[in-house]
Amino acid sequence: MMTATPKLTHPYPAMLVFAQETTTEEATLNVEVVAQFPDNPFGLIVNGQKNGVVMTLTNKDAVDASIVGVSGKVTLVGDDSKVLRTLPGLRYDSPLVSKATVELPYQFYSEFAPGELALTVYVDLLADGKPVRIVGYNGNITVTDPETSLLDAQLLFLYAIMAAGALGVLYIVREAFFGGSKKKTTASPLSTKAAEPTVRAAHRDEKGQMVLDQSWIPEHHLKNSSPKQSPRAKKRTNSSRK
Repeated sequence: MMTATPKLTHPYPAMLVFAQETTTEEATLNVEVVAQFPDNPFGLIVNGQKNGVVMTLTNKDAVDASIVGVSGKVTLVGDDSKVLRTLPGLRYDSPLVSKATVELPYQFYSEFAPGELALTVYVDLLADGKPVRIVGYNGNITVTDPETSLLDAQLLFLYAIMAAGALGVLYIVREAFFGGSKKKTTASPLSTKAAEPTVRAAHRDEKGQMVLDQSWIPEHHLKNSSPKQSPRAKKRTNSSRK
C-alpha cells in the first residue's frame, strides 16, 4: 500500500472549520485514522515547545476525496463543551483517493497549567463536492512544564543573589560578635625605648673613657714604644726612694 504525503498550503482560521460542523453530518466517508505522538508515545505535552501528532489516514471508501485542513481544540477531561483553547487550523491541499493511505502531521504549542486535559483533532475532507469532517484524534493528554536545568541563566543569577545575601549576613554577624576581639594594642614609642637594653660601646670603658684595643700589636713593639724617663726625672725618683 502506497503512503502519500499531503501538501500543506497555508494556515486557515479554525472558526471556518468549526462552522462546518453542522454541514458535515450529512456526508460520510469510510476513512480509517490512526494517530500517534512520534516524540512522546504517552501523549505528554510540554509547555512552550512544539508538540506534534501524526495521523495516518486510509481511504477505505470507493469515493475519492481530498484533504482540506486540520484543526483542533483542548477541553476539560470528560466535558467536551468546556473549550480551553481552539488550536490554529492548517490548510492542506492533498488528494486522498480510494484505497490510498496518507500521513498527516499536525503541530501545536501548549500553554496550559500542568495536568490532565482532553485533545481533539479534526480533519476536514472534501468528497464528491461535499465537506466531510472526521476525528483524527480524541483522547487525554498530560500537560507538563519543561525541565529546568541547573545551568539556566535565571537560576544562576538567583544563586548569585542568594550567595551574596548569605555572605552579607555572615559578615554582619562576624563584626557584631567577633569584631572587638581582634583589635591590636600598639605600644607607645617611650615604652619601646625604655624596654630596649643599653648597649655599651666597644671602644669605651665603664667610665666612658677611650680604650684602645692593643691585642693585635706585637709585644716587642709595645715594649719599645713605652715612654722613657728623662735622666733628671730618673734622678729625682732615686733620691725620693732614699
